[in-house]
Amino acid sequence: MKRSAAIGWALPLLTGLSMLVTGMMESMKGFLPDFFLNEYQFDAQTSGLIFAFSSAGLLGANVLAGRVTALWGWQRAFSIHQVIFAAGMALLALLSASSAAAWCGLFLMTGYANGIVGMVCNVALPLASPERAGQLLGRLHFMMGCGFMIGPLALELTVSGKSTAQAAVTWPLILFAFAVFGSLLAFAGSRLAWPSVGSKPGRNELAGKTKGEAPPVQRINSGSVLPLACFGLLYFCYVGAEVGLTVWYRPLLLQQYGLEPSLATLLYSVAFAGLTALRLGVSRSVKRWGYSGVLIRCAALAILCLIWGSFVPGVLGAFGYAVFLIAIAMIFPTMTALAVHYWGELAASRMGLFFACGFAGGACSTWLIGALQQYASFSHAIMVVTGLFLVFTMALFGVLRIQSIDRRVA
Repeated sequence: MKRSAAIGWALPLLTGLSMLVTGMMESMKGFLPDFFLNEYQFDAQTSGLIFAFSSAGLLGANVLAGRVTALWGWQRAFSIHQVIFAAGMALLALLSASSAAAWCGLFLMTGYANGIVGMVCNVALPLASPERAGQLLGRLHFMMGCGFMIGPLALELTVSGKSTAQAAVTWPLILFAFAVFGSLLAFAGSRLAWPSVGSKPGRNELAGKTKGEAPPVQRINSGSVLPLACFGLLYFCYVGAEVGLTVWYRPLLLQQYGLEPSLATLLYSVAFAGLTALRLGVSRSVKRWGYSGVLIRCAALAILCLIWGSFVPGVLGAFGYAVFLIAIAMIFPTMTALAVHYWGELAASRMGLFFACGFAGGACSTWLIGALQQYASFSHAIMVVTGLFLVFTMALFGVLRIQSIDRRVA
């Protein structure tokens, strides 16, 4: 299939770099609990609350995303919110020493900005070339995985093992670096051509089999509440499980398993290296097994990994959680490509709602894991991830029974 002439290379590159920065920022959260404890004496519950405010900002962004993009369009929404993100990171660097309230408020602000930017990247890119949605989203989340892989290694070199005084100097510089990244991306986004918010799938996408393409995907009835609720539940549980483990995995390795900081960072990076590599295979896997085939296989393997992590003691159990992160690599881009392809011209408004549900799950899981550590062990707190993923798997089978959506990507 020929590359769509309308999309070029600049938009995939820009959105990929944005997701790279997002991945680096999210991986930074794994280092913050130690910094909070040493510098400000924040306990795990307070750290979890700060992370929950970040997820609440993401939630609010995706509730408002449809209105924001309808008002400003993809380009202005992207650029303006990159500026907001840059301003928030700069303020964090200047004011972070004031109080937990400052961290909560500014994490809410940067989370909101990041949410709009992420929604724009995840929806505008596949809408620009619907026939390549799976491939483009796989590459987009590959870049995010690179951020998760690079971020911990960079932080290990600059922050880990440093004295409290050195860390207090280094963290503001890191936050300023994110502010610079956001400013550069805002400028680049203002110079590109973007698809219109009302972009629709091409005629061949809707018309049926032409030139060897797959049969059209039947759309869910846009007026039905049940499909909306089921997709919302999928995103709530899946993102809650992924974000919960992503944020708390490194502290889990340090506190529950007693690993050295350098070894914990290495295992974290190995997990995201595997996740990153597998996300390049999303398009090929969907073409081979269909959306439902990929999702079911990944979910089944991930549940086995959670059982492994939950019941095997010692470092082998910690490695089970790393394999879980690798096993779920294809779920989010596949689920998002499915939803964008499935809802068609309604994707912008629907995906804002689904991402909002996802970040609500992330806010709940990060706060719950932090709070439960005060009353139970880390191993019990991390069971929040297991519970959310089990509910996700059950909801997945429910969604697949609503209507046949196992189609091959054109």
